[in-house]
Amino acid sequence: MSGDLSTMTHEVERRDDVLIVTPHGRIAELEAHHLERELLSLIEQGSVKLVMNLSDVSFITSTALGALMVAHKRVKPKQGYVRIVRPQPLVRQILEITKLVKLFGLYHSVDAAIAGR
Repeated sequence: MSGDLSTMTHEVERRDDVLIVTPHGRIAELEAHHLERELLSLIEQGSVKLVMNLSDVSFITSTALGALMVAHKRVKPKQGYVRIVRPQPLVRQILEITKLVKLFGLYHSVDAAIAGR
């Protein structure tokens, strides 16, 4: 399937050496594959510090969580990270149940995620 059919939109903003990715809407199966391709492309271009602002994501699938984990595995050996900002309650609950909060961390703002506090 083509990524063009994806209903998820997103913005990418650069702050120094950190990329802030802000997806919108639901991240279901098709959107998750699109997101993974996008994240891997950004990593291949040299970005290893990724902040995922999930404040406007209402739903996330296990495939989307897998995409975040793949990104984490790619950036970790390069002293990079994937950090999560302001997930909505359902998304936060999914991250807590899967214990992925320990892997990514949850931050109250983009600035806090960049600072790692």
